[in-house]
Amino acid sequence: MTPQLPSRTDVLVVGAGPCGLAAALSLHKHGCTNLTVVDSQLASEHTSRAVAVHAATLDALDEVIAAQCIVDSGVKATGGKVWDGYRFQPWADFSVLEGHTKFPFLLFVPQHVVERVLGEGVHERGIAVYRSTKVVNLVPSELELGMIDVFFEDGQVVQTLYVVGADGTKSTVRTMTGISYTDPDGENTPDEAVELGVIADVTFNVHPTKRTEPLMVLPSGNFFVCIPLPSSSYEGQEVWRIACGVPTGVPPHAPPTEFLQGLVDAYGPGSIPPSARESPKRLEITKTIWSSRFITHSAVAATPFTRLRTPSGRPSGAVILIGDAAHKHPPTGGQGMNLGLRDAAFLGPVLAEHVRHSAQLTSPEECMELDAPLKAWAQQRHERALNVIRSTKASLSRMSCSDEVVWCWGVVPVNWMRVRDFIMWLMNVTGVARRIVPWELSGLMNR
Repeated sequence: MTPQLPSRTDVLVVGAGPCGLAAALSLHKHGCTNLTVVDSQLASEHTSRAVAVHAATLDALDEVIAAQCIVDSGVKATGGKVWDGYRFQPWADFSVLEGHTKFPFLLFVPQHVVERVLGEGVHERGIAVYRSTKVVNLVPSELELGMIDVFFEDGQVVQTLYVVGADGTKSTVRTMTGISYTDPDGENTPDEAVELGVIADVTFNVHPTKRTEPLMVLPSGNFFVCIPLPSSSYEGQEVWRIACGVPTGVPPHAPPTEFLQGLVDAYGPGSIPPSARESPKRLEITKTIWSSRFITHSAVAATPFTRLRTPSGRPSGAVILIGDAAHKHPPTGGQGMNLGLRDAAFLGPVLAEHVRHSAQLTSPEECMELDAPLKAWAQQRHERALNVIRSTKASLSRMSCSDEVVWCWGVVPVNWMRVRDFIMWLMNVTGVARRIVPWELSGLMNR
């Protein structure tokens, strides 16, 4: 049965994933209590999807809900290692973040666990969440200053001052608003970067690495990542997240165990000599719990904030985009959900203050003058998204270098994989990499 929506609300959050829930919590925390959350799905997905939560994200969430609840459900990694084809090299030392954050580690926790914790917080605060309610259109109100009429598939209409689009890469809110969503560098992918890949949660017959550290393998022209997931989320099973590029062909929609095993053998821990592995036994997948495929393309919304206008040119309500509705990029570094959660957490105080002042508006001119703080928030989040797109593209390109000679400027022979491995070795010998990588991943320099 379709739920009966309120006819009016100050803020309508479209999307009840982690970003939408975090936005609702942040708004409520800062005094905006007349808000409604809707989602087209009957229930949230109980699959892991994103699994990394970084220090800057935990700091931001800790301002709106006790982040320790999420920390207690995950695996805290303070370092990791990389196999470059010849040796293991240290990957990072997150202890360098001590004194700069309450959470000086990289947390591995499934997305559905993060959603559960945020959902419990939303429920405890009495924030209404309506599911199986699909938005189909947004229309500026001609009758009331600063209002939007939001139409739903079942014919219901909700009037609101603000629509927060947290409805993913195929955002209906973004599409209906007419905001473009394109790759800031054009649609061309660098020749050396893999465009397709797979992710999966699996169990192994033996440990590919320690249960407190991620492992990265960098074969020629590809990458393979193996991450320990909390056994408490999988009924005591020791589960690992694997991610691997697929250099040729198109992977299945839900890759089966046989397909994944081939990647483990060809590109992953199975390709490491037995003498160097945690166990000399052949690494075999014993169960595939969940699997999917991904593309490494990027896109960013032209703006995460806009004010709609009526056909007569009168300013109407505001539309705000967060999370995947505002930006997407390669999965390297696990930055996607993190950037979206920070979008949401930092939106709360700005938008809540905007709501308080909106009640006093009497003219279109006042409406436009009031938008300055939201425009500043939007500009900052847009810049943060562009930074992440650039860094994840660069990381993907470095990770997937091929072991072959190319001619630069037609005269200089270069093997970029060997150059990368040498630089990585040099940075590890000097200790530079162990200090730089945590800062790049943590988000503390790109909140």
